[in-house]
Amino acid sequence: MKKQKIWYKLDAFAKTYSSIISEGRTTCFRLSVLLYENIDIELLEKVAFYMQEKYPFYNSELKKGIFWNYLQHKRTPFNIVKESTYPCTEIKRKNPLRIIYYKNKLSIEIAHFLTDGSGAMEFFKDMTEKYIEMKYFPEEGCKENINKKVKKVEYSDLYTKYMKKVNKEKTVKKAFHLPLRILAKGQYHVTTGEISLEELKKESKKYETTIGKYLLAVYFKVLLEKYSYSRKEIVIGVPVDLRRIFGEETYRNFFVNITPSIDSSLGNYTLEEIIEYLDGYFKIKITKKEFYKSIYKAMNPVRNVIIKGVPYLIKRIFFPFIFDYYGERGYTTGFSNLGILKMSEKCSGYVKGYRFLPPPSKRCKVKIGVISDFKNVYVSFGNLTTDYQIERDFFVYLRKKRIKSKIITNFS
Repeated sequence: MKKQKIWYKLDAFAKTYSSIISEGRTTCFRLSVLLYENIDIELLEKVAFYMQEKYPFYNSELKKGIFWNYLQHKRTPFNIVKESTYPCTEIKRKNPLRIIYYKNKLSIEIAHFLTDGSGAMEFFKDMTEKYIEMKYFPEEGCKENINKKVKKVEYSDLYTKYMKKVNKEKTVKKAFHLPLRILAKGQYHVTTGEISLEELKKESKKYETTIGKYLLAVYFKVLLEKYSYSRKEIVIGVPVDLRRIFGEETYRNFFVNITPSIDSSLGNYTLEEIIEYLDGYFKIKITKKEFYKSIYKAMNPVRNVIIKGVPYLIKRIFFPFIFDYYGERGYTTGFSNLGILKMSEKCSGYVKGYRFLPPPSKRCKVKIGVISDFKNVYVSFGNLTTDYQIERDFFVYLRKKRIKSKIITNFS
């Protein structure tokens, strides 16, 4: 008897992301863990089998429908590859989630049409813990039932659930864009700073703000000083996880971008002024009522009656322009903070550190991804250009505040 094919509808963001994939906008992001020993490939294959059984939704491939793309469960295992190229520069329809290894580094690269940063982090945490348990605690690591699957509700499309017809969200139509030359095709330069969590906490407390907002304020400060001549607003796209706002669980996308912006033509801003602005902005924007506007905006293109009736092959031509108009045209850059990856106590001792790299985009040429553990904060710049001054200025600014960073790059 022929096995029935299992397929999934895409959520609102996934419909857009799957329709705009290109060399300069892969929509693919990466999470990495650095261990103290090199990766055991045979063991990793066993862990991958466990993960694909537990998370069937992530073991899917992207298929073209008549009107929209959709996901279909794969009969082949997760793709495991040795790292051999730049990160996040390629995504395959047949393998939207790849497991990548190199020496002591274990990574996943995942397409944004599968999930967002928070969904990916839960999967990645589970995979890393399982690998460590099976390697160092083999009796415990093999006890869990391998056939245990994630509850179906956790794959819910929550954008549809919380969509309300409200007034449109007002955002900056056209932001300042970094005047930097793009690298050759297929290159994505990464600079990561490992920073003491305690040092950042201490400095943030002086300004009565959080570590995330402090780092965002420093990023604004660096950009405002470098591009003080700009006559357009500097806008930073900041993803916000809606799960904690609405008290929900899903392994699909459930986030929106907020867009704090500062007009450099108004003159010099102190760090205190920027933090004061961000505190006020976040207080107003991070509420359920405001997020209903953001969800309505996200759903707008895919709910439009005319767009819905257009065949996918035609949508594929004009959707990148829609994404640009409603999204990246209004951003200068991006700043994504996943917060603390809370590894279990018995596993955390085998971990040296983490990395989170946001998806590359030729419109937002430089982006920041932040992830933390209980000792360090890891700030990674993903850069598609030949200019690395922004990264230098950022870490130099922190050093002037007596916050040291250990810098690691993938270029010389």
